[in-house]
Amino acid sequence: MDDRQREAIKAMLLRRTGENTKTKELAQRWLTDEGLLDDDGKLRPQYGGDGKSEDAA
Repeated sequence: MDDRQREAIKAMLLRRTGENTKTKELAQRWLTDEGLLDDDGKLRPQYGGDGKSEDAA
């Protein structure tokens, strides 16, 4: 990956973050869709939330 590709990825991530964090509801839906939060809006165990991590089998 060259510098041009890295910069393009950074720009895309900044745009996506800005679009998905305009409201609390958008941010929560985005984090749920990405798998960081469960359907109740709580942090999944593998990312530091309460409960047994799915990774610790």
